[in-house]
Amino acid sequence: MELSDIPDRLRLMRRSQADLARTLDLDPSSLTKTIKGVRRVQPAEAIEIEKFFGEKLSISVTETAPQTPRRKATPTKIPVYGYAAAGQGERIAYADSHIIDYLDPPPFWRGGDDLAYVRLVGESMEPRYFSGEIVAVRLNLPPAKGSDCLIEFTDGTAKIKTYQGQRDGRVFASQYNPDQSLSYEAATVAALHSVWKPGMI
Repeated sequence: MELSDIPDRLRLMRRSQADLARTLDLDPSSLTKTIKGVRRVQPAEAIEIEKFFGEKLSISVTETAPQTPRRKATPTKIPVYGYAAAGQGERIAYADSHIIDYLDPPPFWRGGDDLAYVRLVGESMEPRYFSGEIVAVRLNLPPAKGSDCLIEFTDGTAKIKTYQGQRDGRVFASQYNPDQSLSYEAATVAALHSVWKPGMI
């Protein structure tokens, strides 16, 4: 069985990707990256996948999977993303080819090169954030429930929302204007990144 076969096998078993993610103790976005081959399968995960499906994986877990380019800052400048994604409402284009500027790190930032800036599009997060405002995001740091985060989607877009948790194969969030709850299929979410605040390491 190939990793790419997993979605079809889950449908045949009438199980969800969230079920497998819980078995592997992974968040759904990490499992999606594993299935797509952009995240390496760990040996313990391979064993659990084989147990889950009752079938051997036809890959070597020691092989290095191809890695997607990471958005890294320069030593002194942080990339800014903020072009509106065509036909995607308030989503921004979140790809290295869509960097609009480089800015200095925020005051008191003591981290490395795992930070990005996002210029918001739209008014859905007012009055906390306003359209055009630039927000710092700590890449690959999972958000706590009730905290603001950048939701990165598998189609190369992203948006800032307030994270409310995950269950049953969905990612839940909320916004302020209008005040409403939102949910997205976990399979469409590539990663969740915390909005950076002073004092966050």
